Amino acid sequence: MTAVEIPNSAIQRAVRLIRAHPRVMGIEDHLGVDLSIVVHIDTGLGNRWRARGFSDNGVLAIEPLTFRFSNFYPIDVPDVTLRADFDRSHPHLLPASLSDPPKPCYIDGSPRDLIRLRGPQGLVTQLADWLEKAARADLINPTQGWEPVRRDHLDDYVEVDAVALRNRVDAIGGGTFYQAPFTMISNGDWRCYCAHFLEPTTLRDNTLQEWSQRFGQVGLGIVVWPGRAASGGPLLATRYLPESVSSVAELFNHAKNLGVADHLKAQIGLLQRRLKSLTGSSPVLISIILMVRRPIDVIGQDSPIELLPYVVEIQRTGDLDEASLCPVRLAAQRDVISEKLMRRISGKPSRHTTRWTLLGAGSVGSKLALHLAREGSAPRLVVDNGNLRPHNFVRHGLLPRHRFEALNDGKTQALIDAIGLLGQASSGLHRDVVALCALGADDEQKTAWPNGTQFIVDSTGSPAVTDALCLPMVILSRPRAIETSLMGGGRVAYLAVEGASSNPNLQDLAAEAYRLISASPTLKETVFARSGDLIQVGQGCSTLTARMSDATISAPVPAMAMTLSRMFNGDSTNDGEIMLGEIDEDLLGQQWTRYVVRPFTIVAGAGAGAPSVRISAHVADIIERAICARPNVETGGVLMGRFNETTNSFHIVDTIPPPADSEFSASLFLLGIEGLAEALQSYIDRAKGTIFPVGTWHNHLAESSASRTDLATGVQMAFAQTFPALIIIRTPERFHGLVVDAVDPSEPGAESAVAHVISISEVNS
Repeated sequence: MTAVEIPNSAIQRAVRLIRAHPRVMGIEDHLGVDLSIVVHIDTGLGNRWRARGFSDNGVLAIEPLTFRFSNFYPIDVPDVTLRADFDRSHPHLLPASLSDPPKPCYIDGSPRDLIRLRGPQGLVTQLADWLEKAARADLINPTQGWEPVRRDHLDDYVEVDAVALRNRVDAIGGGTFYQAPFTMISNGDWRCYCAHFLEPTTLRDNTLQEWSQRFGQVGLGIVVWPGRAASGGPLLATRYLPESVSSVAELFNHAKNLGVADHLKAQIGLLQRRLKSLTGSSPVLISIILMVRRPIDVIGQDSPIELLPYVVEIQRTGDLDEASLCPVRLAAQRDVISEKLMRRISGKPSRHTTRWTLLGAGSVGSKLALHLAREGSAPRLVVDNGNLRPHNFVRHGLLPRHRFEALNDGKTQALIDAIGLLGQASSGLHRDVVALCALGADDEQKTAWPNGTQFIVDSTGSPAVTDALCLPMVILSRPRAIETSLMGGGRVAYLAVEGASSNPNLQDLAAEAYRLISASPTLKETVFARSGDLIQVGQGCSTLTARMSDATISAPVPAMAMTLSRMFNGDSTNDGEIMLGEIDEDLLGQQWTRYVVRPFTIVAGAGAGAPSVRISAHVADIIERAICARPNVETGGVLMGRFNETTNSFHIVDTIPPPADSEFSASLFLLGIEGLAEALQSYIDRAKGTIFPVGTWHNHLAESSASRTDLATGVQMAFAQTFPALIIIRTPERFHGLVVDAVDPSEPGAESAVAHVISISEVNS
């Protein structure tokens, strides 16, 4: 005799709770036999159905459900089955053999979690709700789509591009073969197959033999799809059939019910003829996908085509006969890694056309590229001339390979290889960006941003790269640029986006950012801290790198990647933008601030060597307010900003008002000196020299050119400083002025003092 299991106390409590549920009409106790109970549940039928005892689709007014416990309860969930003659055409039934009672799929999730959260009574409530919906034929909500056939607890997979398969479906119906090599994992009697659908193939006489000799296995995929119905329209599979296939014979019968049997027979027939010429003992795995057309889109697929995959391990040709009892294993369809998959899972629009170039494949750049690649937005081109060295992997987005495989890995190639593994194609350019911009020909530069490129993302953190990208001929030929970097030991993140037509440009944004940082007590202390945060790595090469952990450098990168993602998906304006992120020292918090930067006013002179002056909208507004405050006299002040030798350009981002001893009249403005030196030095100290006085401004009440006084002032200023002096004049209609560059007689090669004066005028508004 078999020993009778004794229910544990948890099972006994569960039965008491189930008995007390208001929808439970009675319980049959078989705990002493097989640890099961039969629970009679009120299915909530309407009065008309209740009077006759069942619904139109056969659900009884009181349905018996069998709950079978194990002594592992409550860790283990009771197995719930319906009566054996319950209509199996209901959706939301778990896969089961026709010889076993059907099982309801009563929760979209884990039954274990349901028991943990809501206990045995919650389980009964869920089942009662399932039965009530089954009676009303509401288990599928047409507004949500067609519920895919349940295929739970599967060991086997077919990996295939589902979108490509669905695109093969036509009105005629048919089938095709795929090369589908497989991998297998086994552990004793258990094994798991994964078939990798590579590409469609023609099954020639010697195809299978060639695969056997080359790969030591034969992996073949068969895909079939429906054609037209007798009415002439597309053949639809409108009846929900639970998954019960367990043999080749049952597979053919299932295909018949779904309207694809003839196409399956044709493919299998050709395969059997080809198998007769196969010699040797190579394992043969046939992966079969039945594609059926549902009346509405399958949930989450944007298509009415449902994929039903199976795998069959065959030993002989007869295993594929229509009456064969050769076992068929249910398989799950698994998407191939692709840009489409990444975008769908990330919730991004399926149509994606943004093309962008990444400059710099270092710590920040590699992380940005991989974040965006994982949502299907990988850079189309990566530019970097560096090689990966051991210290790079402290913070790089990639993991090291075995050193004998990667003795001299280029950062560019390593990153595009990783992007390729994420199902996207990127190209690499092993080139120094500064040299490319400064020395490369126009067609060579175009290799870094080919036609159609919409954005450049500079992640190098190099001011030299910023300047190179803003060289006059480069800025005319390249697309809109974005700059990312970390400052203050990784405690401050910087992301700047150029405006349309690169106005403001990267240099403008850098100067504006220094103004914003210097005005913030917390940012100023963090960014301009003079702590020794550089360490030398290695010997002899003098490599310097910032001292910060991978966690520190990684913390703000997702926020920057999210911002780039939104831009790449159409969420951008024509204005420039600066985003500054303050990162808590323990990395538990971030505070980001976004600043809109309007276009700069450009004031420039004639000729290739003439400097350009770029005046921020912030400064232009200050000047307008100052003029309005003194309507009948000239006024002025000191211009604060930066002068860049590389691009021969001034970037004006702030002003200092005139001292109290300044003189204001209708024909003349004289800048005073009372407290001016102290005010200038205070500003310079606050900005740690990133912003400094570059000249003066004043206005004229009428349209007029620079006066002799303006010229004399410019010359005096030029000989007093090491870069050109700037005088900006605001008239009622425009900006114009002078740039004076002085050569001191003490300089090498200079015979006498010389002042070069260049007139400048506004070239845009």
